[in-house]
Amino acid sequence: MVKLRARFEKKDRAKYISHLDLYRFMQRTFKRAGISVWYTEGFNPHLYIMFPLPLSLGFESDCEIMDFNITDDNLSPQYIVEKMNSVLPDGIKLTDLYEPVMKHTEIAYSVYDILLISDNNEFCKEKFDSFISQDEIIIKKKTKKKTFKDVDIKPVSDVLAVSDTPQGLSIKLKMPSGSAVNYNPSLLLDAFYAYTGAEPEFARINRTNIITENGDDFR
Repeated sequence: MVKLRARFEKKDRAKYISHLDLYRFMQRTFKRAGISVWYTEGFNPHLYIMFPLPLSLGFESDCEIMDFNITDDNLSPQYIVEKMNSVLPDGIKLTDLYEPVMKHTEIAYSVYDILLISDNNEFCKEKFDSFISQDEIIIKKKTKKKTFKDVDIKPVSDVLAVSDTPQGLSIKLKMPSGSAVNYNPSLLLDAFYAYTGAEPEFARINRTNIITENGDDFR
């Protein structure tokens, strides 16, 4: 048995595939590609697939992670990638395949590219600059007990860049995504919408990387 970790893109219409449907979808993809994958043992054997950091529905991504095991150690990573991509639909594509280097617990942050389009991009940028310069950004966060508590997300919202582009307001954002602390970037956007009193016509969120505490790519 060989342990493998794949990085794949999830774009366009594929962003509407839920986590559970993605699991089922990948099961069928392995069968169609003819890849000999490992099944768990016991009374209810099932195909082992692990997605360490599932993507929120409606988000796009350049760097989704999928762990699985193969039973044929003669298959090269290049062969598996080519076979999988030959049967994957538009919007999902394996971009890399390798043996895991890090543990899932080493995931600390996700980096996102966010595109906001409004009737007035210059006004939107001025409002965002004012919004992010606040001393606190308080949001309502749901707890494990299904209640809500006030949380200041300003300290964990690391805005790396903001620029006014022909397509809209472009924001590069880093937020915690580890097993201990995990914040969805939509929390920041919701707070921004509440601050401005007007929601942009369109918001596109694309996860560009998953990194460790010291900034290394998760491998």
